[in-house]
Amino acid sequence: MPDTIQIALDVQRAWAAPDQPIATIQAAGEAFAKAVGYRLYTVTRMLSDGLEVERVYSTNTDVYPVGGRKPVLPNAYTQRVRGDMQPFLAKTPAEFAPLFPDHKTITDLGLGCVMNLPIVFGGTMLGTVNLLDREGVYEERHVKKAMLIARQILPVLL
Repeated sequence: MPDTIQIALDVQRAWAAPDQPIATIQAAGEAFAKAVGYRLYTVTRMLSDGLEVERVYSTNTDVYPVGGRKPVLPNAYTQRVRGDMQPFLAKTPAEFAPLFPDHKTITDLGLGCVMNLPIVFGGTMLGTVNLLDREGVYEERHVKKAMLIARQILPVLL
């Protein structure tokens, strides 16, 4: 498997491309594919009121379109990712179903595990990178690698 640090540096090279933010987001997608894999990759931006997020990127725009918005619901997921600003890992649908209102949509796509990676700057939650794959694909060891790459999209959310 390629070196995760090198992969993250490859994403940083995309910062210089003129076609932003897509160049950086797509470079990160290539990096995630190499380092941890995914079947669905989305990026959300926290809206200024903090009560809603907006999707700024999706690899499945038919089901999860760019510009789509979701409310920030008070639950254990929200506390972990938005309150504590820590990554969330659910290895099975049973772990995320009680927390995600769209859990049926996710499982209908054949997805059964999820990593939500918070992007934070100056103590402010800017958004998340969301990676989904088949049940049981992601383990704790994938989270550090994915976070290293996810942090490289910070300029996109500033």
